[in-house]
Order: sequence, then C-alpha cells, then structure tokens
Amino acid sequence: MKIKKLSIILFYILFWANISVAEIFIYAIVRDINTHRKIRNVNIFIKGTKVGTTSDAAGRFSLKVAQSTPGQIVVFRHIGYEIYEVPLDSLATMRYVYLQPRVIPLQPVEVEGAGIQGPEIQKDLPQHVSIIEAKDFEIRGYVDAADLLRTDHSIQIDEQLSGKKTVSIRGGNPDEVAVMFNGIKMNSSYNNVFDFSLIDLEDVERFEIIKGSNTALYGSETFSGVINIVPKIEQDYTVRFQQRLGTYRSGNWGLHFYKRLNRLLGSYSFKRGGAERNFRNALPGRQKLTNTSLHHTANLSFSFSRDTRNLRRNLLSAMYLFTDLDYENQRDSEYLASFNHLLSLQYAGDLFKIRNLDLSVSLRRLDETQFLVSGSGLLERNIDERTLQIDTEKRFKLNRLDLLFAYQVKIAHLDFVDIRKNFNEEQVGLESSDLRRNHHGFVSILKYHGPTGSDFLNSLDLDVSLRHDIVQDEQLNPVSRNGSTGIFNSNDWQDTQVKFAARLHGQRNDLMFESYFTYGSNTKFPTLLQQISIPNVLTGIANQANLNPETSRSLEISTTVTMEVEDHRSINGWEISASYFQNLYDNKFRIFTVPGFPVPFYDNAPTARITGLEGESNVFLLKKKVTFGVGLSRYFISDKNVFPFKSDFKGTLNLNIDHAGYALQIFLFKEGEQVALVRKANSSTFDEIPLRAYTNLDVHLSKRFEISKIKLFANVSGRNLLRDDDTELSGLTIRDRRFYMTVGAQY
Repeated sequence: MKIKKLSIILFYILFWANISVAEIFIYAIVRDINTHRKIRNVNIFIKGTKVGTTSDAAGRFSLKVAQSTPGQIVVFRHIGYEIYEVPLDSLATMRYVYLQPRVIPLQPVEVEGAGIQGPEIQKDLPQHVSIIEAKDFEIRGYVDAADLLRTDHSIQIDEQLSGKKTVSIRGGNPDEVAVMFNGIKMNSSYNNVFDFSLIDLEDVERFEIIKGSNTALYGSETFSGVINIVPKIEQDYTVRFQQRLGTYRSGNWGLHFYKRLNRLLGSYSFKRGGAERNFRNALPGRQKLTNTSLHHTANLSFSFSRDTRNLRRNLLSAMYLFTDLDYENQRDSEYLASFNHLLSLQYAGDLFKIRNLDLSVSLRRLDETQFLVSGSGLLERNIDERTLQIDTEKRFKLNRLDLLFAYQVKIAHLDFVDIRKNFNEEQVGLESSDLRRNHHGFVSILKYHGPTGSDFLNSLDLDVSLRHDIVQDEQLNPVSRNGSTGIFNSNDWQDTQVKFAARLHGQRNDLMFESYFTYGSNTKFPTLLQQISIPNVLTGIANQANLNPETSRSLEISTTVTMEVEDHRSINGWEISASYFQNLYDNKFRIFTVPGFPVPFYDNAPTARITGLEGESNVFLLKKKVTFGVGLSRYFISDKNVFPFKSDFKGTLNLNIDHAGYALQIFLFKEGEQVALVRKANSSTFDEIPLRAYTNLDVHLSKRFEISKIKLFANVSGRNLLRDDDTELSGLTIRDRRFYMTVGAQY
C-alpha cells in the first residue's frame, strides 16, 4: 500500500515537472526602435500555428505557449512596421522588442488579427489627406492644436491677442473649414468658426486634414477643407502629470487618469494654464494683458466585442468636454470670457442584425461674453448658443461597391444681446434676439472598386456623392435700433450638391502610386452672424447686399508617389505629392468693418476665385531615424477683400530626428505678404492694410526615458528664433520670440 501511494506521488511530481518544462509564459513590451514609443495593436503569433496575441495601448503583451518545440519562430506584424521574426527561446529572455518603421505601410490584409483602423475621413470621396499622429506632437512644445497645425504648408493660423486661434486652409476663410471632434461638428452656429485654442493636445490621438472642398459627409459649407480631431480612447498610463513654463510668465499644468477594466475604459484629464504680458508705452496701471484657460475632459467607453484586441468594434462611448477661456486687456479695456461644453454619446458597430452602423447624439453649449470700451463708447455682447446634433450613418458592402447613407440634424438656439452706449455712430443693427436654426442633411456616397488587370496599377475607383440640405432660420422677439435693417424674421433654404471622383492606385513591394481627380459643387448658407450684421448702409456701394447662399465649384487633380529603398545604406525611401486645384465662388460674402463702428458690415462679391498649386516631398534616412520634408503652396487669389489677410505663398522645411528616445524637430517656414482692405467711413473706397512677408524658425528638443514603471519626458522649445518681431502686437497676429520648457511623468 505504501509502495502504491509512493508511486502515485512520484507520477504527479514527474507530470507537473514535465508541464513546467514544456509550458512557456512570455511577457515583453514592443517599442519603436527610433522613438522608443510603445506600439499598440501589434499582432504577435507563432509561425505556422494559431497561437497568438496583440500588444495593448502600452505596448505590452503576454504569450502563453503550452508545448514548446525547438526552432519555433515568433512573428511580429504591424501595418506601419517591418515584419520581425525571432526564435521563441530568444524571445523568452527579452524585455523589449524593437520594430523598424516602414516607408510604405503593409496592406491591412497582410496583417493578421484585428485592431487596424484606417482614418474615418476615408469614408468620403478621395482627396488629399494629411495625418498628424500623436507621436509627432505629444511631448513637444506646442501650446495648443493651432500651434501644431501651423506646421502644415497648406494651413495658416490667425492668432488674436485674446488667445483665440482660427485656421484657414488653401487661402480660404476660417468659416470655410469644418472642424470635427470625435465625429461631432464643432463649428459655431453663430459664425461657423471654431477656436482651436479650445483643444488640449494631451487628449488627441491624431489629426486628419482634408485639403479640398469636395466632401459630402462633413457639411456643404466646407469650401476649403476639413480637420477631424480623433481623441484617444486607450492610454499607456494610469496617471500622468506634465508642467509647461514659458515666455510671458506663461505656463500650464495637467493631470490625467486612465483605467481599463477588461472591455470598459475610462479617462479623465484636467489642465489649467495662463499667460501674462505687458504692453509697451501703455499708461501706468493699464499695461497688462492676461489669458487664462481651464480644460476638463472625461471619456467612458465600453466595447461589446469579446475580441479585446479591437476595442473600437461595437463601441459605446460617452464624452464630456469643458473649456473656460478668459482674456483681459487693461490697455484697451477689453474683456472676453468663453465657456464651451460638449456632452456626447456615440455607438459604432453592429446593432442586432444591422451591421456597420454609426450613431451619435451630442449636446453643445457655447457661452461667450464680450466687453470693450472705445473712446467714450461701451459695448457689452453676450452670445449663448445651445446645439443638439444627431448623426446616423449606415454602410453597405456589395462585392465591389461600398455604399454609405447618412442623416444629420442640427438644432441650434442662440440668445444674442448687444448693448452699446455712447458710441458716436448711427444707431443701427440688432440689439437682441432669440435666433434659431434647424439644419437637416441627407448624404449618400457610392464607391466602386474596379481592378485594372495591371500588375502595378491594380485598381481604379469611381466615386459619386449626393448631398441635400434643408436649412430653416427664424428670429424670435427681435429688438432693433431705430427700426434699422438687418432683421430677418425667417429664412428657408434648400440645395443639392453632386460630386464625382476617380482614383487610380497601384503598389509593388517598393513603390506605391496614387492619383485622383475630383469635381463638385458646394453651398454655404448665410451664418447667423451674417444675418444679424448690418447690410451696407454706406453710400456708393455697387452691389446691393443680399442674403442668398454662397456657391462654389471646385476641381482638383493630385498625385502621390512613394518609393521604398531597401539596399541603400543611408536612404530608406522618399515620397512626393503634387496638387492643382481651382475654386470658383458666386455671391461671396465680404465681411468688413468701418472705423468708429463696433459691429461688422457685409456686402457680396458676384464672383471670386482661388487657384492653387501645392507640392510636398519627404526623404527618409538612416533607418527612418531622420525625415527631411519640404512643403510649398502658391495661391492666386482674385479678390483680397473677400479673403482678407490670407497669404498667397507658404513654404516649409521640416527636419525630424528620432534616436533612442531623443527627438529633435527643426521647422523653418516662410509666409508671403498678407493684405486686407478696410472700408473708409461714408465711402465706397478702401484702405489697404499690408502685413509683410514673414520668415522664421522653430526648434523642439525632447527626451523620453524610463525608471522602472515610471516614464519621464522633457522638452525644450524655441519659437520664432530668427528674429523677435513684436511690432504686430495689435491683434492681427503675434510673431514674437517665445521659449517653452515642458517636463512630465507617467506611471
């Protein structure tokens, strides 16, 4: 009996000893070999088997191998990196796995597993799209989103003393750019403009920029482009802190939290900042200009998909965004307070038997208070905007056809109050009103994917889109000054736009080619600002002001060629793109001011035109540690009064160096002369105000390093280093030299 018990015990000891020898448990972290950033959504599997896993947001993965055999190979695949293979026994001793970035991304079908998601903006017609990833800005000295977007050769930033920053694309006006945040349109119903200083870069995963007007999904008024801001859902930390200090006693600090419980993800961010500067030659006690900001962002997401490798599938997410910006100018007795609230609920995925469905509901409130003193006059203005927005999208895939249908509704209420006292002006315009706008949009997009039979030029896509808009405006309880014009009780507009596109795509292992042609029409309905502004009451005007919608016709031809070089010691590849476009406008609104009048006027230009040429090239060197880029834009603008202070030329030089966690960016840029025309009082003539051409240099130096589970980072940035030009401290733009230092840690 004792012998039998001893035999059983010995059998179990040998059995578990054998299991412990055969079973291998591997834990490691996947990194970019140049930047040392963690890489998520890397597909990791044992070659020739179905055993595999995926790296998480922090680059971590665990791989359990029940039966280890000699010669087993582990494969690492990611769309943006070279395929990496390593013996299983070698991987067991590695803490980090470093992947080499690719010049030409892998095709999604080459990457096994889920988790690879293309830009949302690709759902629309093909156009020139620029992507700015978080790795290009997250620890560099960009104060806000506008500072970052300024590095693109097609984008111009208008920065005011109040800290408000608006974006123009391809020489157009800020109200011609659609701004999306997590799929929600952020443009104000008041003037169709968005202030990019409201966006905290710490919460952004990437920027997707459409350069062109032939988009159907993002609104009819996108005459010059779309900027889609994609927020981060997954983070690579539990808690993160950063502090920035800089010129003008500026600084901000932020605290961020993130937690994942299986398929439930939650995050919260808090950021507070400000700046203070003194005007030269101002009266004692009236020198200071101060800006303060406060940001709150909260996200909660739950994935109904049991595949934890792709948490974006069947995802229900809620988001809250709050921003408070305050500006006080003692010299000019100006004060501005702006509150922005956004609450959204979104679902993307399958709903019961309905597949590929996107739903979103959002509530947005923008409350802005303006106060200024001009001479003996005083202006107090309050704009309280509340917007309900509902968007629905349904996608179908039928063989070579992709179909998308969307319905968008936006209901906006705007309480407007404008109190003016003691101005030496004609008392005209709207004093107060309750303005309402209902906007319904119906969208259909058809994409046909056709093979060409060629070994290289392998696909020809033909796309067509149809958009129909219904806009209804009304003003309730309007109060006017002296029975003046400019009060419109109701408006009812409808319009349909059709767009066409053809795209030719080809790819071999070392070369990728893409070319497209687009043509279409757009309609921009008068904003509520234009409806409550004063039609031109000055004498001598040639064109009678009207509130008919603006229309545009646009054409664009673009080509991109990318080459990957495998055998050269220094050069890894290059990319060249070129675009030609033409935008023709009818009944274009011209907003202008007159000295002594604190409110805008408008009239209409019968026709206007912008024609442009853009080119960009990038060279990738030393295993993609070094990227050198050149961007050029040249625009031919028919009427400077229609597009005030828009540069007709911009050139950029970008040098990026990433090595072992160090990052250096050198950005040299030149903007051409900017001109605006200001109407003379009681006259139909204009005075020309030039803003001279401008060349300068920015430098950013960053370093990442880790101590156990704590990651530290630091950045030093210098802006406008070539010359200190503070003569523009008048509200048009700020071109003075600035320095920033940022430090932070995360766990």
